[in-house]
Amino acid sequence: MLQAPLDEESESDLAPKLQCESDTCPEELIYPPEDCSVNASLSFTLQICRVEDIIVDGLVKGSILHVHRARTVVVNPTGSITASELGCKGGVGKGQVLSSGAGGGGGHGGKGGAGYFNNNLSKGGKEYGNVDLPCELGSGSGGGNSSSEGKTAGGGIIVMGSKEHPLWKLDIFGSVRADGESLEQVTECQTAELVGGSGGGSGGTLLLFLQTLTLANNSLLSTAGGSGGHVGGGGGGGGRVHFHWSSIPTGDEYVPIANINGTIFTRGGNGSDNGQAGSDGSISGKECPNGLFGLFCVMSMGQMLHFVFLAPQKNFLIVQNTFMFVVV
Repeated sequence: MLQAPLDEESESDLAPKLQCESDTCPEELIYPPEDCSVNASLSFTLQICRVEDIIVDGLVKGSILHVHRARTVVVNPTGSITASELGCKGGVGKGQVLSSGAGGGGGHGGKGGAGYFNNNLSKGGKEYGNVDLPCELGSGSGGGNSSSEGKTAGGGIIVMGSKEHPLWKLDIFGSVRADGESLEQVTECQTAELVGGSGGGSGGTLLLFLQTLTLANNSLLSTAGGSGGHVGGGGGGGGRVHFHWSSIPTGDEYVPIANINGTIFTRGGNGSDNGQAGSDGSISGKECPNGLFGLFCVMSMGQMLHFVFLAPQKNFLIVQNTFMFVVV
């Protein structure tokens, strides 16, 4: 397992908090420092830099996770790269919370679902961010119980590659996720009176700069919104997934850039009881050259792929200057 920040240090980690009130992209996630320098002014909490080939068999976990100056990344069936539930507790798209009422879900790529409890309606958080180049943290929510236990977090950010140094190959047999948080247990105030449930956190961001992609059977890319808590919590909005293709072949012979057999999931979270579901997030790709079409720049409209969206079931760390890095 490779993780930053550590669980016991997450409350003191300032990098995500500094980004929670901004709906613009931190420049260093698009144009990161060439020397892999990491300091308190940068956004990411975990960076893997100048590693030739990365093989993930275990867990890689971070709030704002960046893979830079790598050639290939392979996530094996037992492997997972995750920023789930590590985004903002509040944020730009924070769901509305009313006293003793259910919380609205956090918004991001889609609006958060409204919460409903005791005839009180709490609005879900707004949609925000850039569908064509997203790199925003997901937003959270709360419920009638104002304690920290009643709050949910959005998903974090995972960026692989950069505009100047895209991955040559990303092969996913396991999962890459930045899902929002669900808080489904019943919430009670100090007098044991039932209060409205927390809204779900919105999904975060997966921003992938790459040349080729394999998404194998049973693999998953996900920025799902979290489910609303019982009773009446609204679902979190879905997050954003973006494929920023580099060097798309345009010669006489068609060369596919993607082999897709897994699932890409940006669905909004379910609402609880009378709470509303969050809206779905976005899946986008860089504009294709003339004669190629769709998210994966296929040769003809007849080859367009259709996705099935399934229900979802300061501390900096840098690793650099190696030829192969294996997480077990």
